[in-house]
Amino acid sequence: MKKTSKIIALLLALVMCIGMLAGCGKSGDDSKGNDTPNTPSQGGETEGDTPEKETDVSKMPVVKFMGAAAGLYDNLDKVQAKLNEILAERYGIQCELHFEGFGSYTQQLNLMLTTAGEVDVFYVGGGPTTFVNNGMIYDITDLWENNASDEFKAMFPEAYIDANRVGGRLYAIPANVNFSNEILVHANKSMMDQMEIVPDDEKIWTLDEIHDLVVQAKETFPDIYGIAPQSKGTLVNQLNWESLGDPYNIGVVPDRGASRKVISITDCEEYIEFSKTMNQWYNEGLIMQDVLSTTESWSTLVPSGRAFCDFDAGAYPNGTTTEDSKFYNLTLYPNWSAANCAVRLGWGIAGNTKNPEAAFTLLQATYMDEDICNLLSYGIEGENYIVDENGKANFPEGVTLENDTWTLGFVAGWALPNFMGALPQYSSVDGHYDMIRAYDASAEQSGCMGVVFDSSNVADQYTACINAYNKYYAAILAGTLETETAIAQYKAELEASGEAEVIAEKQAQIDAKYGN
Repeated sequence: MKKTSKIIALLLALVMCIGMLAGCGKSGDDSKGNDTPNTPSQGGETEGDTPEKETDVSKMPVVKFMGAAAGLYDNLDKVQAKLNEILAERYGIQCELHFEGFGSYTQQLNLMLTTAGEVDVFYVGGGPTTFVNNGMIYDITDLWENNASDEFKAMFPEAYIDANRVGGRLYAIPANVNFSNEILVHANKSMMDQMEIVPDDEKIWTLDEIHDLVVQAKETFPDIYGIAPQSKGTLVNQLNWESLGDPYNIGVVPDRGASRKVISITDCEEYIEFSKTMNQWYNEGLIMQDVLSTTESWSTLVPSGRAFCDFDAGAYPNGTTTEDSKFYNLTLYPNWSAANCAVRLGWGIAGNTKNPEAAFTLLQATYMDEDICNLLSYGIEGENYIVDENGKANFPEGVTLENDTWTLGFVAGWALPNFMGALPQYSSVDGHYDMIRAYDASAEQSGCMGVVFDSSNVADQYTACINAYNKYYAAILAGTLETETAIAQYKAELEASGEAEVIAEKQAQIDAKYGN
C-alpha cells in the first residue's frame, strides 16, 4: 500500500499564502536595476583573430520583470546581478527585477502598465482577457510561433496554450505548475493509526464512509472537532461544478462543465444534495459548530490534532511534503482540470513594451534556463540555499525560512514562471515533478476548458449577486442553515440582483469559445 503524502493545491494555497504572506519582503526598487556587471564575451580567441572586447552591457536591451511574491526577496541586488551575468553571456540582454506582495500587486502592476517602459514581462493572474480589453498586454502570437524553441512549445498541452488566447491570438504563457486537483478529505494520521485504520491511497471514499469515520473518531476522541473548515469561515469552497474561474459561483456548469450550459448555483443538484448532507452532519455535531466564524483553518486544526478531518476541494496527492506528514488523504472525487487551470497563473508581455523581442527572450529564459529558474526560486547558492545530499534545495546552516533573504521558491514557487524548472525543495518526495505531470495526464478536463469569466459587461449585476453570495453560499454549503429554506431565499436574492444577466453573459462567453 502506498503512503505518498498529499498537499493542498496551489490555487487554494494561493488564498492562504496571500492572507498570511502578502507584502512580506521588500518590493522591487527601480533604482537597483542599473548596476549591472560587465561579463567576458562569449567568443574565444583563435590564431589570426582580433581579441574580442568584453561584452558591453550598456548596449544591451534592458527588460523589466514584474512578479508577485509570497515570500522574502531582500537579496534582490545580488540576485539581479547574478541574473544579469547569465543573461549577458547567454542571451545578450539585461534585466531589472521587481516584485510586489500579492496584497498590493494588482494595484502596483496597473500603475506600471499605464506608462511605457515601466514593465515588460509580468505575472498575469486570472488570465489575459481583462488585460487584452484594456490594451495592457502584448499579442505574442508571432513571437510564440517564430521565436519559441521547440522545447518551450512542447512544455504545455496545446489546450493549455489555447486557453490563453483571446480572439484566436495568444497573450500569455501558463506558469509551469500542476493543472489538476482532486476533492478529498485530510484525516489526522495519528488518530487514524490509533483507530487502526490504514487507508488505501487508491480507494475512492463515499460521503457515507466519511460520516462513519468521523463518528468513530468523535467517539474515540470526544474532545476534538470532527470536521474543520477548509479555510477560514468556509467548510469547502467548491465541488464538481465548473465556475469558469469565478470565485463567487454566480452561475455554474454542473458535472465539471460537461454540458456547457450555465445554471444558477441554486439549481445545481450537487450543491443542493451536498448541502443537505452537511446540514444533517452539522446537526449531529460532526462539523465544527462555529465553522463560519472561526479564524482558523484545517492546516492548523487537523495536523495539531484538535480536529479529525476537513474537506479540501483543491488538492493533489503526489505532492511536495515528505512521508512524515501528519495526515492521510482520502479521495472523494478523482482529479480534474478546471476551465481556468491554465490561466490562473501565467506570464505575459506589457502592451506598451519598447522591445517585445527582448522581452520574449527573457520570458523564454525564465522557463527554459535551469540556472535562472534556480536563481529566481532560491536566490544565491551558498547564501540563500544549498544543494543537499539528495540533490534538493535546502537552507544553509543557520539560515531558516524566517531569516533567509530570498524565499520565493520555498514559500510559493508556483508564483514564478517555471515552478518545475528549479530544484525540488528539501521537503519534497523523490520524483515530485514527474508525479505531478503523471497526475495531470490522468485528469479529466473541464468541458469548458479555457473559458474564464469576464464580468465587465455585467459588472453591476455581478456585484449585487456577490452580496447575496456572501450572505448564503458558504453557510448553506457548511450545513449551518436548513437547506431548502435557505436555498429558496438565496435564489430569490440572486434573481433580484440580476443573476439572469450574469448567467447569460457566462453562457455567451462559453458559446463564443465553442461556437454554439
